[in-house]
Amino acid sequence: MSTTRIIFTFCLITAVLCICTTSFAAGDEEKNTAAVRRFYDEVMNKGNLKVIDELIDPKYVEHYVAPGISADKAGLTKIMEMYRTAFPDLQVTVEDIIAKGDKVWVYTIMRGTQKGDFMDIKATGKKIEVKGVDIVRFVNGKAVEHWGVNDDLTMMQQLGVIPMPGHEHPQEHPKQ
Repeated sequence: MSTTRIIFTFCLITAVLCICTTSFAAGDEEKNTAAVRRFYDEVMNKGNLKVIDELIDPKYVEHYVAPGISADKAGLTKIMEMYRTAFPDLQVTVEDIIAKGDKVWVYTIMRGTQKGDFMDIKATGKKIEVKGVDIVRFVNGKAVEHWGVNDDLTMMQQLGVIPMPGHEHPQEHPKQ
């Protein structure tokens, strides 16, 4: 076989592998995006916690851990139960979603009314609207890791646990 033919064959095989890998990754990105959307819809919005077993790997690791909650699949289930109990009308809206490789980035707005206890906060009857960003990593179609950032300060202010700026209680000044 001539050198030119070997180089041509090598280039052709490399091009085919690149195209196949890109197509495979794009297919995975679509599946992972669909899984994240399903999690928000089924688990968070509807409270169907059984879906966690379908979407979350047994070796799942949570990097945005609430105090007293384990950083694993059982902890995720517990935190979802806690949110659904405290905010029975909870709705999470996906504002933007981007998938790249094995990760999905999501910008969300979570809304609900606190009708049950949430962590150590007794039911307030107050509404929340909390923005957040989640990053979820997938392996073989299941979530294996999650990183998240929610505007917890705003949520605590909306629940009345932390005063809003400008609404602090005036400090008493000693008489002079």
